[in-house]
Amino acid sequence: MRTTVSKHPIVFSLVTVVVFLIALWLPAILLAYFGPDFFIENGDYVYQGTVECFTSLIGIGFVALMGYGWIWNENGKGLGKGFIIAGYFIVVSLYSLIIYIAQIVMMDDVELNPAWQIAVFVVTVLLIGLAEETFFRGIVANLFLDRYGNDPAGVWCATICSGLVFGLMHLSNLMSSDTVGVLVQVAAACAMGMALTAIYYRCRNIWVLILVHAFVDFCGAFYSGFIAGGSLSSTISSYEPYQIISALPYIAVTIILLRPKKMREVIVLHKLSGVEDTSVGVVMPQENLKSSGKSKRSCAIAIVIAVVILVGLYGASVYASDYSNSVSYEYSGEWDGEAYFGTDAMTFTTLHSADYTFTISNLPSTNSASMTVIVTDSSGGTVYSETFEGRISVVRNVALTEGETYTVSLNYDYSNVGELAEGERDYITTITVEYLE
Repeated sequence: MRTTVSKHPIVFSLVTVVVFLIALWLPAILLAYFGPDFFIENGDYVYQGTVECFTSLIGIGFVALMGYGWIWNENGKGLGKGFIIAGYFIVVSLYSLIIYIAQIVMMDDVELNPAWQIAVFVVTVLLIGLAEETFFRGIVANLFLDRYGNDPAGVWCATICSGLVFGLMHLSNLMSSDTVGVLVQVAAACAMGMALTAIYYRCRNIWVLILVHAFVDFCGAFYSGFIAGGSLSSTISSYEPYQIISALPYIAVTIILLRPKKMREVIVLHKLSGVEDTSVGVVMPQENLKSSGKSKRSCAIAIVIAVVILVGLYGASVYASDYSNSVSYEYSGEWDGEAYFGTDAMTFTTLHSADYTFTISNLPSTNSASMTVIVTDSSGGTVYSETFEGRISVVRNVALTEGETYTVSLNYDYSNVGELAEGERDYITTITVEYLE
């Protein structure tokens, strides 16, 4: 079966994507309509984790059907060296995790999810890693490498194509999240998919990818998994067009991982994949590996397609930002000693008459400071106003009218704050206004 499907990687990659989406959506629909209310009423991760459990099981079965069941026993470089190869993902994710934890520790008015829901969040990200890596590295990455991975240009072609398939699959999130956020996520996921594929080609150990993917998701969604009121959709919807720049480090990592001096071992490990007796090994020529003209053409086409897709996603996200269901604002600075100061944070026009979700976070360096959030309409009338003391992270629903233009203002009160040392005057405020259909 492996030989048959590898002759048509594009066709069977599309089949894999379809099976993945069916395996994701069908359990989700059945659970939503026929499952107990418990799965719907206890946050995104109880529901999502249950769905991912079914998706993972279907993925394991589909891997066997496609002839790639050997991936579960493939050791390659081993877990330890595999984690070193994936070091960029681990270090960057760990840094973001430390920042999140520090922010939560500094907050006074913050409500954590119950311990059992946090445990469900952890299991959910593990299942997401298992499901996505099973389908997209276990099958898709191997499909393209089986077809093109005989020389360096072919390996690059396989890496790019595999990453694009993985990234474009995330367009399915348009069903639940804001358009701009999803387009940004897709662009970043394309580049991230290439980097993950490069890691897999280098280490040939699917368990490394599953665990690293789960850790990245755990750190990226930590806030929504630990703080009451957080959600998967709100995390994605908060992305802004400029954040597409986050794709660049992934591309750099991919280039480093697949540098010329490492290509020989990538090809050797590939030729050993699925082979039960690897004691004999594979003999490779000692001279420099040369790419065939056909591989070079395939790689060039893949690069052009990738550039067009990434540029197109950026352009579409910028265009869609004017018609988005979500707007975000971040305001930070250093207190200059004034007792009272403020700013007009953002102005937006609503697309619907509905309750809009305001996610508000304020992190002053002292709990003696307060902040008032005021929302006014085009006539100057106040539709929402609330004062928050110290460090907070809250979610509020505010009824807004379709076609109306609203202004969000922030007024800070530092009148009760004493002397603050240099380096202790920083503050940061973030607000996301979101409408989910």
